[in-house]
Amino acid sequence: MKFLICTLLALGALLLTGCFALPVEEPVLPPPISAVPEIRILRTLEVGRGDVLLSSTPSTTYVPVRQEAMHFTVAGRRIRGVFVSVGDEVLAGDVLAELESPYLLDQLRDAQWDEEWVQLQLNQLNERHNFSLNQAQITGVPIDDSHYLGERSRLQGELGLIRMRISHLENEIDEMQIRAPFDGVVTWVMDFAGVMWSGIGQPVVTISDQGQYVFRLVGRDADFIEIGAYYDLTIGGEIFPAVAIDPDEEEIIRPAQGGVPGQEAFFRLIGDEMPLITGNTFASVFLLFDAAWDVVYLPTMLINIVGDRTFVYVVEDDTIVIRDIVLGMAGNNTTEIIYGLQEGDLVML
Repeated sequence: MKFLICTLLALGALLLTGCFALPVEEPVLPPPISAVPEIRILRTLEVGRGDVLLSSTPSTTYVPVRQEAMHFTVAGRRIRGVFVSVGDEVLAGDVLAELESPYLLDQLRDAQWDEEWVQLQLNQLNERHNFSLNQAQITGVPIDDSHYLGERSRLQGELGLIRMRISHLENEIDEMQIRAPFDGVVTWVMDFAGVMWSGIGQPVVTISDQGQYVFRLVGRDADFIEIGAYYDLTIGGEIFPAVAIDPDEEEIIRPAQGGVPGQEAFFRLIGDEMPLITGNTFASVFLLFDAAWDVVYLPTMLINIVGDRTFVYVVEDDTIVIRDIVLGMAGNNTTEIIYGLQEGDLVML
C-alpha cells in the first residue's frame, strides 16, 4: 500500500515538473505600418515676356527761396489762438497766431479815445484862434492871443504823450502776435490743443516763400542728369513733370551746406498743377539708364551661374531638368533671356 502511494506521488510530481518545462509561445507582433511619403509640390514660375529696366529713383529735396519758423517773443502767456492751417496763403503782416492780452487792448482803445478827444479840443482851439485873428484884422483892434498859444502848447504836449503811450501799447500788442514776414504759404502749424502757453523759441507756424518749385539731387546719380531733359518727380504718391535746369543760369538759391561739389542736379516743376510744398518735402526722380523692351525675362535670383555655365531648373513632364540659357541685359531685379527659355516654360523657384 505504501509503495502504491509513493508511486502515485512521484508520478504527480513528474507531471507537474513536465508542465513547467513545456516551451512558451512568443507573442505575435502587429504587422509593420509603412508611412506613405508626402507628395512634394513643385513651386514653379511661368516664364513671361515684358520690359527689363535698369533704373534708379534717388530722393531729391525741395529748395525754398525763403522759409521762416515763427515763434512768440513772450513766454508764459496763454495762447489765444492759431488762425492758419497748412496750405493757407498769407500776405506779409497777416496775423497768424496771438496771445491773450485783453487789458492791453482795453488800454489801447482808451488811449485812442483820449487821442481823439484831445485832437478835437486842439482843432476847436485853432478855429477859435483863427476867428479871433480874423476879427482883429477886420476891426483893426489887436488882440492878446497868449492864452491861445499857451493852451495850444498844453494840448500838443498832452497829445504827444498820448501818442507815445499808444505806440508803446501797439509794440506790446505786436509782441503778443505772430505776423507773416512775407507773402507765402503756411507749410507747418503746431498742434494747438486749445489751452497752451507760449514759450520763447517754440515754433508755432512756418511760412515758406514758394516763388520757385525747385528740387535738388545730391550724389553720383546727379552725373547722369542732362540739362534741359524732362523727368518725372513723385511727390506724395503723385507724379509731376519736371525739367533739369542749370542753377547758375536761373539764379537758384542753393542751401548753405550739404552735398559733394559737382555732384548735384536741380529740377524745376512744370505744368499747371503744383503740389503743396512743406518745409521738408522730398521727391523721388525716375532715372532710366538702360532698357530692353518686350523680351523674355526671369527674376535674376532664379538664374544659376557656376563657372562658365549659366542655367536654370526647368520642369518638363513632372521631371526637373537643367536648362542652359544665354543672358541679355540685366535690369534692377530681372534679366533678359536671349536663348534657352520660351514663354510658358516652368522654372523652379
